[in-house]
Amino acid sequence: MAAYPLPMKQSEQACRERLALLISTLPFTAPAAVTLTMKKRHGARSADDIVASENFRHFRNRLEHSLLGSAAKRHRKHLPMIVVLETSADNRLHYHCIIDRPYHCSFSRFEAVVREEWAKTDFGYRQIDIQDQPDEGWTAYLLKRRQKRSLFDSIDWANCQLIAE
Repeated sequence: MAAYPLPMKQSEQACRERLALLISTLPFTAPAAVTLTMKKRHGARSADDIVASENFRHFRNRLEHSLLGSAAKRHRKHLPMIVVLETSADNRLHYHCIIDRPYHCSFSRFEAVVREEWAKTDFGYRQIDIQDQPDEGWTAYLLKRRQKRSLFDSIDWANCQLIAE
């Protein structure tokens, strides 16, 4: 018997469920729900998916250096994180993330460092929201269909860090 592909809604739902299961099994110890909004332009450059990923990588490197010190670079230590890119109704790119806060870092310090380091990126915009210890509802929000071209493509795999090193 030939295998037929699932209809689009079923396959997308199955993908969403598998991604939610993956996220629920990640070893987050002190996760924070983070929303980072991007400027539409910086100088002559417009924000697009590639620029957004580069900008987030710069932010991630700065954040890890601020929170983990030289171990971030020297010993390749990373903060576990899931990173999802969306486009708002007014065509502004923004990230929804789960970022694991280091055990030695208070939430208030973590929040201050995230805000400070995001502002230092070229496309870091002032709209930022950070919540401590999100529940499963945040994972569902990350994986929602709205504001995405494709669920799988909206995950910024280049900036996700699934394993703490």
